[in-house]
Amino acid sequence: MKKVGAFFLSLTVISITTISNVLAGRPGIYQRLPDPEGQFPRLGACPDDHACIFPPDVSQFLPGAYFDLRVELHAYDRNTSNPAPEPYTQFKTTVRKDDGPWTDANEFFATPDIPALEYWNFTWAYSAEAHYSKEEGGGKKPIDVNVSSRVWRKLKFDEPGRYDVSVQYSPKEAYTVRYTVIEPRKPERKAKNAILFIADGCNIGMITAARAVARKTTSGKFVNGLLSFEDFDELGHIITHSVDGLVTDSSNSASSYATGHKASVQALGVYGDSSPSQFDDPKVELVTELIRRRQPGKAVGIVTTAFVQDATPGAFYSHTRRRGTLAEITDQLVHGVPDWLAAVEPDVLMGGGAEYFKGEQAVNETDYYALLQDKYGYQVVMNKQTLNAYNGQNKLLGIFRKDVMDVWLERNIFINNTADNAAAPDLSGDSALGSDQPGLDDMTLKALEVLKKRGGDDGFFLMSEAASVDKRLHQLDFPRAWADLIELDVTIKKTIEWLKKNGEYEDTLILVTADHSHSYDVFGTVDQQFLDSQTSHRNMRNAVGIYDKSGWPGFSDEDQDGFPDNWDPRITLASGSTNGPDHFEAWKLSSNGYRNPFIMQEEEGYGKLYVENPEDPSGSYAAGLRWNGNIPVHMESEVHSMADVAIYSNGPGSHLFKKTMENWSLFFRLTEALDLQHPTINYTDHKQELE
Repeated sequence: MKKVGAFFLSLTVISITTISNVLAGRPGIYQRLPDPEGQFPRLGACPDDHACIFPPDVSQFLPGAYFDLRVELHAYDRNTSNPAPEPYTQFKTTVRKDDGPWTDANEFFATPDIPALEYWNFTWAYSAEAHYSKEEGGGKKPIDVNVSSRVWRKLKFDEPGRYDVSVQYSPKEAYTVRYTVIEPRKPERKAKNAILFIADGCNIGMITAARAVARKTTSGKFVNGLLSFEDFDELGHIITHSVDGLVTDSSNSASSYATGHKASVQALGVYGDSSPSQFDDPKVELVTELIRRRQPGKAVGIVTTAFVQDATPGAFYSHTRRRGTLAEITDQLVHGVPDWLAAVEPDVLMGGGAEYFKGEQAVNETDYYALLQDKYGYQVVMNKQTLNAYNGQNKLLGIFRKDVMDVWLERNIFINNTADNAAAPDLSGDSALGSDQPGLDDMTLKALEVLKKRGGDDGFFLMSEAASVDKRLHQLDFPRAWADLIELDVTIKKTIEWLKKNGEYEDTLILVTADHSHSYDVFGTVDQQFLDSQTSHRNMRNAVGIYDKSGWPGFSDEDQDGFPDNWDPRITLASGSTNGPDHFEAWKLSSNGYRNPFIMQEEEGYGKLYVENPEDPSGSYAAGLRWNGNIPVHMESEVHSMADVAIYSNGPGSHLFKKTMENWSLFFRLTEALDLQHPTINYTDHKQELE
């Protein structure tokens, strides 16, 4: 039998001592390997045939920032597929700085104990044919992989420089990665405060659509101004790739902002390893954890219109391989992660997700409302009225609904759609009526009040997310996506007014961006009256006006509140996404509930797949044009795209964000602006408590 674990030699022939001597030889010479071609990588950022090191090659670090180091060895045979060869049992991990001597990892990091060798296995579907194979007797099958691994927890590089980490796993085979610990930079002018606004899933097409809906033109000119953030000091672009592919999701893209590291799809604050556990993956330090250690007086706030455990807010206080571990993410609010840094314990946390704070879906049915209030000093509020009335300086937890908060249209126009939703945040079974839920502006302004009191002269960091721009785009519910982006625009305008009134504007860095794109764009206008009068699909297409026939939509804002007064004019925007399941499009506003363009059905040979919904009120068979799907049939919604996203920046440090950058570099630019890059003498974990 092939003995991978003994460098392909029988242990009866060569002694353990001899193997140790071989392992003591020079590790592999560093060679930057490109990401391998293929749609189904064995594991993200593992270009070597058998070895993986996390953090992966070309990772960057701040001096003194914490991270976990995991080495995995993968034993498999593509030719025979199954069973996998025996796992590697002997390998040596060494580290060096700036071409210095190679040193055993345990000695280099001064770890008291050698980490235990762990074993597990996983199945690798290495191609579309293997992934979608249904028949037992034919076709390419997934490959069994036996894994052996070691992980070193809570390490740090104290000094800037170049660091190589190498694993040697046979006399002739080794894999080496290279890290850079940056020279810490002092800002030209330190930002006392930073506000990061994230319009989840918002691409340039959505910004141009929101502008066309919310602002009127005269002679083709926006004479009354553009969106509030379009007047910021600087404009840049962010490349959104994940560590394992061109197209990202919200978890790893937000994690890149929060950590300065790429991550895998679904991962929060970790590099996704191959282990079965969702909570043992190698972690990297979050910007909020760094704030707690290096500027412990600074207040931290997280606001979202999603549930507070969702990917984007979760990226700023949790560590897990799967964003769907919502109960455990809630628990990390107070208990953190074992053997890691102290829990972030944000000074302000607001959004939805009530079902994970008490009751059957909470960890051990813990009542986190009571725990956070009684033990951790939080004030808990559950509706718009109590939120607006709060004027204290305790930490603030605002949970206003089960699941995702209702969108702007349901909270302000179609309130009856939220009746009988049994979504009350106290889990009483009562409704969480839309009008009782605060808007993004309510939550953001109250967060600023509390953060200013708690942060004082040390300032604050706030992440505020317009989550349902993304969630409504997934369902092609364009008017609701526009409204939530316009709500963000109004929130930013009110935020600037608040900052100026409270003497914080000149000291505050404001960033407005998205975590990833959708393929949404506007290509003309639609005459809905003409569309409704046609019975032929070909004639329906004549309702779309392009070029000189595009004209102008009929939205208006007579009360000047930033939102259109009429959401269903005769002439509206002709728009759409290029990727999604089969559906019908009529560009109509669904007034009796969220749009539902796709339904699941069973079909022989495919099993469960998603097709057009004939009852979709915004694109039924009778009133819409057919759009053919172009993504795998098991996908239930429109999906993300790889397009760059814009970043608008204003205030001290804004010049750092004016060029094209990768998503992970936002962390380094943000920490420079906040003067967080220099290590402090005291590395003890900190929990801020305001008397």
